[in-house]
Amino acid sequence: MSAPRPARAAPVTDIESELVEVRLGISRLQRLLSSRRINAGMAEAAGVALSQQSVEVLRVLGSNDPMPVGELARAARMDTGAVSRQLRTLTDLGLVERRASERHGSIVLVVGTPAGRALAARYERVRSAQLSRALADWRPEERVELGRLLLRLVDDLQSTPYLELDGD
Repeated sequence: MSAPRPARAAPVTDIESELVEVRLGISRLQRLLSSRRINAGMAEAAGVALSQQSVEVLRVLGSNDPMPVGELARAARMDTGAVSRQLRTLTDLGLVERRASERHGSIVLVVGTPAGRALAARYERVRSAQLSRALADWRPEERVELGRLLLRLVDDLQSTPYLELDGD
């Protein structure tokens, strides 16, 4: 009987080479999600004749109670000035309203009107239907795993600090 062979150490892999496709996928997803053409197509399908930024403001307001402009800007991932410009347009169109806070009179709250909420809901239905069709051929466990991994990636990216590289 021969002696058992010692276990071989797994080959050391270069994490950089393992991440090539991850980086490519993230880059392509970022371009897709920020594409004006793609957003214009979704907006047209939803019957929404607004800029991408206005639609994002409406989407955030569509699912929230009245909120201060600063909080709305954070939730929409936009700066306060950009949100204020979009709010002027949306207010003129009757899609949002501004109100003084009952607790703090100096704070202005923004809320979607019924028409604004309906428009945001239509846009969300178009987005959801498109994603459902795109993932229709995936197995249910693949869709669940994709969602879990995307959330984990976002959480890990948010909690990982940037470090300066030596020698560059």
